[in-house]
Amino acid sequence: MDRRDFLKLSAGASVMLTAGSSLALLTGCSRNDGPAHGYRHLRSQDVTLLRPLARVLLAPALAAADATADQALLAFDDLLDGGMPGTRGAVFELLDLLQLAPGRWYLTGTWKHFAEQTEEQLNATLDHWSRSESELPRAAFRGLTQPLHMAWYVKPDAARTTGYPGPPNKIIG
Repeated sequence: MDRRDFLKLSAGASVMLTAGSSLALLTGCSRNDGPAHGYRHLRSQDVTLLRPLARVLLAPALAAADATADQALLAFDDLLDGGMPGTRGAVFELLDLLQLAPGRWYLTGTWKHFAEQTEEQLNATLDHWSRSESELPRAAFRGLTQPLHMAWYVKPDAARTTGYPGPPNKIIG
């Protein structure tokens, strides 16, 4: 994801989030209880939203490392902790947008919450989302899935599962 895509994603998500948050405030479903237990940044609604995604996106890697989706989310939370506040804010705007059914439908093509989808349905949702004809949903897909992958594979135990041998032991000069 380049800077232009990221800016488009942020601007589009901000517009949709403003409209959605107005509706959420009117209906009383908007809340921010702070970080979920054990997390520094991810809220409980974010963990609920991302857990099924992490299971599907990182399935082979999690199996190879004998790890869980929650461990991947903790790695993602660590990545957010090291990020700039503006970048972190854009991620949370995207997560808030995905909490709203109309926003989720626009970006992913499904009204159904990720936690309510079977693995097959979620794979189909991710496939549809990644192949969207609109730039904003594709940028949102990359803006969420790339950091999730990066957060997982930056962990030493997870990096070993990629098959990459790592840096050379001896550099010949």
